[in-house]
Amino acid sequence: MNHESTERLKPLRYQGPHAWLYIAGTARVVVLGLAGAGIYRLGTYQGVGLLLLALFSFAAVTSILCLLSLRRSSHVHPLLTWTQMLVDLSVVAATISFTGGIRSQFAFLMVIVILEAGLLLGLAQGFLFATLASLFMFLQAVMPPLPVPHTADQWIELWYRFLIQGLAFYLTAFISGYWNQRINRMEQFQRRILDNMNNGFLMVDRNGIMTVLNKMGHEILDVPNGSLPGKPVQQFLAPVSGGECPILTALRLRRDFISYEFQVKTGNGHTKLLGLTTSQIAEPSDGLGGIIVSFTDLTEMARLRQELQSQDRLAAVGELAAGLAHEIRNPVAAIRGALDELPANIHSVQLVERLTTIAIRESDHLNQIVTGFLNFARNPTLKREVFDLRQLAAEVKDLLAREHNDSGQLTISTDLPDAACAISGDRSQIKRVFVNLGENGIQAMRGRGTLCIRIKASGNSYEISFDDEGPGIEPHKISKIFEPFYTEREKGVGMGLAICLRIITAHDGTIRASSREGGGATMTVRLPVGQGKE
Repeated sequence: MNHESTERLKPLRYQGPHAWLYIAGTARVVVLGLAGAGIYRLGTYQGVGLLLLALFSFAAVTSILCLLSLRRSSHVHPLLTWTQMLVDLSVVAATISFTGGIRSQFAFLMVIVILEAGLLLGLAQGFLFATLASLFMFLQAVMPPLPVPHTADQWIELWYRFLIQGLAFYLTAFISGYWNQRINRMEQFQRRILDNMNNGFLMVDRNGIMTVLNKMGHEILDVPNGSLPGKPVQQFLAPVSGGECPILTALRLRRDFISYEFQVKTGNGHTKLLGLTTSQIAEPSDGLGGIIVSFTDLTEMARLRQELQSQDRLAAVGELAAGLAHEIRNPVAAIRGALDELPANIHSVQLVERLTTIAIRESDHLNQIVTGFLNFARNPTLKREVFDLRQLAAEVKDLLAREHNDSGQLTISTDLPDAACAISGDRSQIKRVFVNLGENGIQAMRGRGTLCIRIKASGNSYEISFDDEGPGIEPHKISKIFEPFYTEREKGVGMGLAICLRIITAHDGTIRASSREGGGATMTVRLPVGQGKE
């Protein structure tokens, strides 16, 4: 048997909104409870009434079991669905039988049972229940205790009623079963598309319960097929570092994540790095019906990225070694010259002091070069924490203002958003970058002008810009200012911006420089949004 035949024989199931099942199940329980209470209160039919009461009670119990099953796992087991349908058919048949048979005013309830069978079970099952209902109505027409028709008109009226009811039964079965079949074929088509995707794909409802997970999603999470839908997403996509699942965060904050990376522990105990993107499912009623999530296993990519970064670091260290040799040559030559002059001028106190000053100054400069080289070559060690960029920007502003409070012509301002700007990173290193960029802007303005620190949200990241009113940066120099040992200052080492670039890159961010219209320069840092707490 081929795959297509297997899918054709696969049992169909209801694909509509679960809220309808809750409403229908609750209404069924209420109606059965009222009917049972009425029979018990009136005490009619005596033994027959007790039989109906027992039948209604059993139907109510099965309805409650269906509701509990739907609440627990978002679907009802096929065996329980069949039991519910057969019980409903029995209840309606008993009601019709004791209220006039084929002429009963409750005969229309058979149409509801058949409609329910077609929607919940499928086209063939709908026809099966239509056949059972027609057979029951036929027996009601020809068997006692109903009076036997005596005239031709009575016979015509009886069989006309039976014919109309039978047609209604089969037409209802066809319509409901047809739409069930169409919906299921569409669901199978979508399932084939999802299972052929290279990324994991899942859907959760507004309560964080997984409703759909494709084949690749099961492989990424290392769990058997069909074992996750109906379970809380937090149970399988909780970050290893602790905290809230980002999907639940997206539900709670009603905002989407784009390429959000976090580590999870899979079903077989392995730790994987996942990147996910969320998209909200809008509903007219309350605005959010759930979330669609696409996720990818980035573990191997992260390993390759780390290897490439290591190779890039080695290549950069090689280039730095050549630059370091060039930079060291000048201060070493100055120190050597001062020491050569010292023995011949040992009796001149002023000349000895001057030569000593030169040696100390060049030694300090040499120490700055070596320290900058080591800071750049060393792989930054990050102590990640979630913090608010607005508070850090305010601290940097106060720090720069205190250090340059002697300049009455310098203004340092901030332009910060009202909402929290949470990122995950090493707070001390990010602060070091901000202070360095602020100092560069102040030095470019020679202590006169306005330095503005701005923060704004941009997609799934934050942009932090430092705008100064200095001379700006010439276009041909923009690509060079982040290179090690590049500086135009007399006392500069040229490692500050290179180290800033290394720190921001380690935080999966970017940093760029540009000239402003009307004069001045802008240094822009872009950092990914962190999973903060509201």
